Amino acid sequence: MVVTVSGRRGPGAQFREARRAMGTMISIHVHDDVPDEDVTAAVDEVFAEVERLEQIFSTFRPDSELSRVNRGELHVLDAGPEITEVLDACTWLEHQSRGAFAIRRPESPERLDLAGFAKGWITEHAAGRLAANGLGHWYVGAGGDVITCGTPEEGRPWRVGVAHPLQPGTTVAMLELTGGAVATSGTAERGAHLWDGRDGAAAVGLASMTVVGPELAWADAFATTAFVMGADGVDWVRTLQGYEALAVTLDGALVRTPGWSEA
Repeated sequence: MVVTVSGRRGPGAQFREARRAMGTMISIHVHDDVPDEDVTAAVDEVFAEVERLEQIFSTFRPDSELSRVNRGELHVLDAGPEITEVLDACTWLEHQSRGAFAIRRPESPERLDLAGFAKGWITEHAAGRLAANGLGHWYVGAGGDVITCGTPEEGRPWRVGVAHPLQPGTTVAMLELTGGAVATSGTAERGAHLWDGRDGAAAVGLASMTVVGPELAWADAFATTAFVMGADGVDWVRTLQGYEALAVTLDGALVRTPGWSEA
């Protein structure tokens, strides 16, 4: 499904488009004063890049590059540079988290599953096509993850609400961004779909974990990892320079890193 709302280019003009990809809705808002056709072309490039990268990393598509690696048809060292880059990041994160983040699912330890890093990485990488086309005021949202650039209008930042996982339709925080990213992991939308790499158990110790920082790929991966860690997750994010976290516990309490309010 494609939903497009575009307006005149000028002060306060908006271009919005949403399409389904990576199992979620990806929404793009552009507030640059440029012709509609230029924005449309840039947005098309974003979705084309998402499709290209999903064809590499999807574990659901039998013809994806990662599926071929998992079947033994392609050696991981012979895979493309995208697989190498994401696998290197996942390996570092697995070590940094002492195994809480894992690149192999407990039920299939012989198969690589890079989704814990790839989703945010794909979104950020694809969003870069907007900047590459000269656009400087936009945000891209993908299933709880948001990456921003510039502002929606002069003197006003992007305002990103953090959804309350226990009270649908409400928020627990409002962030004001003029660049950077925010990502949330939890069970409210998809149930207990995350697992602790240390013991293979489903991660159910928190209601949600939100991380804000300069890069979406890392904010998303850190949010997933910190959520898996449960009560220790916020303290772990404190060790990561440039990133702040907000956790919602199962009883609705809020736990923040010291710099969250400044973020």
